[in-house]
Formats: sequence, C-alpha cells, structure tokens
Amino acid sequence: MKSPLRLLRRDLVQNHFVTLAFGFVAIWAIGPGVGFAHAEARLHRGDADFRSHDGRVVITSDFPGGRMSQCKQVGADTFAITIAPESDPINDSAWYAFRVQSTHPKQIRLLLHYVNGSHRYEPKVSRDGENWQAATELISSTSNTLEDVELRVDVDRKPLWIAGQELLSTDEVSQWSSDLTRLPYVDRKQIGRSVQGRTMEQLTITESADPDYIFLVARQHPPEVTGAIGMLHFVDTLASQSDLAKRFRSRFAARVVPTVNPDGVHHGHWRCNANGVDLNRDWSHFTQPETQAVREQLLQCRRAGEDRLRLFVDFHSTYDDVFYIPAHNPQIFPADFTKTWFASIQQRFPGYRVNVDDNHNAHRSTSKAWVDRTLGVTAVTYEFGDETDRGMIKQVASGAAEEMMKLLLELPSKRTPKASPAMHSEIRLVSGIEETLQR
Repeated sequence: MKSPLRLLRRDLVQNHFVTLAFGFVAIWAIGPGVGFAHAEARLHRGDADFRSHDGRVVITSDFPGGRMSQCKQVGADTFAITIAPESDPINDSAWYAFRVQSTHPKQIRLLLHYVNGSHRYEPKVSRDGENWQAATELISSTSNTLEDVELRVDVDRKPLWIAGQELLSTDEVSQWSSDLTRLPYVDRKQIGRSVQGRTMEQLTITESADPDYIFLVARQHPPEVTGAIGMLHFVDTLASQSDLAKRFRSRFAARVVPTVNPDGVHHGHWRCNANGVDLNRDWSHFTQPETQAVREQLLQCRRAGEDRLRLFVDFHSTYDDVFYIPAHNPQIFPADFTKTWFASIQQRFPGYRVNVDDNHNAHRSTSKAWVDRTLGVTAVTYEFGDETDRGMIKQVASGAAEEMMKLLLELPSKRTPKASPAMHSEIRLVSGIEETLQR
C-alpha cells in the first residue's frame, strides 16, 4: 500500500539553514492611534499581507493555514508581527504561519507579539511549503511572559515559510483519503459541511459485510498537527496488507473523520471553528454543524446493535504524549479495555513512557465524555506532544494500532439484533449527567 502521505516526507531533521544572532527589542503590536475595536476586528482575521517601505521584503499569511494578524516595519530590517486568535477568551494554543522573501539577501528581525496568548510552538521552516525543518535557533530572545519573541532570519528571493508546526492542509488530507480509496476495502463519503461550506469527509475501512465498529476523529483543534500525523499513521496501519490488519478488517470497520474542523484548519485558527466555537466543548449541546455531522455517524454505528461500537479515539496534540480517559465507568464496554491497551503499548515500547490521565475534563462537553456517558463506549483522547520526534510518532502510533487490533480481535463476537427504525432515536444513556457548555 502507498505510504501515508506525501506530507509525512516532512519529518523534521536537525539540519537548519538559518543563521542566528542575538538581541531583543520591545514590540508595539497594534501601534498608537488605532481604535481598539477596529484593531481587534482586523487582528482576528489573520490573513495579512505586508511589503516593506523599500518594497524589498514581502511577508504574508494569505495561504491555507496561514496566521499573521498584522505586520509593521519598525526599523530598517525589523518587522513587528502580531499574532492574535480568532476569538476571545481562548485556549492558549497560539498558532502562527507566514511566508517571507526579499529581493536582496539579508538578515531580518521578526518581532512576534502574541495577543491573548504566549509562545507555544517552536518554529519550523520550509523552502517549498512541503518539506520542513526544525528551526528553534531562529529564536534570539523571548520575554519573561513569552508574549514577545524575536526571530532572526536569513531571507532572499526564494520564499521561506515559518510556522509553529508543519502545514497540513485540508487538501493534503483529502488527497491522502483519495489515495486510500484506491484500496477495494476503503470507502469515502461526505457526511456534512462546515460553517463555511467545506466538505467533511469520512472513510470506512472494512472487509466485513456486518462489522463491529471503531470510530476515529482528528483535528477538532486546528494547530494540533502532531495528533493529525499520529492519526494518519494509525489509520494506515489499519489499512495495511499485514495479516493482522486483514483479520481485523474481516470483522471490524474503522470509521474515520480526519478533519472535524476544516474551516479552522484553513484559516489558521488557534482553537475554534468559523463561528468561534471550540468544537471539543460542543459535545453536549451540538450547536455546530461539524459536531452534529460526527454525532450522526456515531449514532449510526450505535444503531447497528448493542455493543457493536467498540472504541472511540479522538486524536489531539498537547505538550507531551498522553492518553486522556474518562473516570472509571462500570457500565462501559469493553470493560477495562484501555488499561489492557495501554499496558500492551508500554510493553511493546519499554523506552517510551505511556502517560495516562484519567478523569480528564470530566465536567466539560468533550467528545470522549459524551461517548463514554451517552453511548456507553470506551472513549480515549490520544494526544501527541507538540515536539515529539516525528519518527517516534510514526512508530508508536502504528504500534498502538496493532496492539488495539490484537485486543479487539480477542473480544467475543457479539451479534445482537439490529435496531428497528422505531428504535433509532433511542440511545442508551449511561449516567444521566447534565452539563453546561464551557469555553
């Protein structure tokens, strides 16, 4: 089978082609004389274009995934860049991505100022927008609050992309999906549209006419690229030609929604969809078309029969690799699956620490909490670290998928009658807990 994505050629390497220097200047991001409301509205857009006074330096974020709210020239070769979120208040996942070039080779200073956030993602650079390198040494100074960061960058006529993570667009993920559908056991369909009308795709991977299900989602939060990369490797393992994968597909179907928030990914949002809603806090009220579309697909799996939906995994990124799970639920199915799964991953990778946080965000309207409480199904948020080595992500995600398949194949096969049409809206409520939407 074809390797997962051309985007995974983007594995980060240690060679850097940028020269570093040191120094720091304060940044006045918005500037004097600008009305706050007007400035705030402009900053939230995040699709800025800039040209220096002499016309030699061009900086832009007007491309899919770009984020640069404002740029000002504050010195001969010094430029102040404001990075602002799409809404406020917001989780501090301050995403930035812009492209810079100069008609004459020179070193410039880029002064990043974060509004309602702080520096989280270490810079990555690319000369073609596809192949990326780690570039931490671009940073010459930071403020104590991490709200201000200085980069020193060598630029020339060839465009240079600078971003918090590798750019992973909806088009690239859609191409990956399209490549998978060349396999006879992979089907792709549209399950809905985002706020701005972008297609939401779902893959179904199976060789069974009457399967049990697992359900995988990713990219509820746009900057969480390592979680998306982990999901791609995880899914490629399920779709591979290994004997284990073939046995798994003969009994199970994997349903995959690789990009839950296509608008946010396209616009370089820090956290939210086009309505300014954190989708992973919308899993009680389902006010957004994106969460409504995924919920309907989950309910279809659940309606296939009691205990036919076996596992739900939501891929994310955070500071370090960790599995988030709900508090122990004695009515959950399969019982104690996560405990056994995590132990098998740890045994397989003894040099890798499997971190588990139980009862995580139990009071919030997250996907795993809703699946656990409402559907009575084992639910996991699988987080990869922002700076986890990309080779390690591939290794561990693929191994975790294989260990999952082994354990699910050991479960007894339960064939309960399919629900009649009259029962389709009746979903088992495990806990009856009510919660309020938290942002």
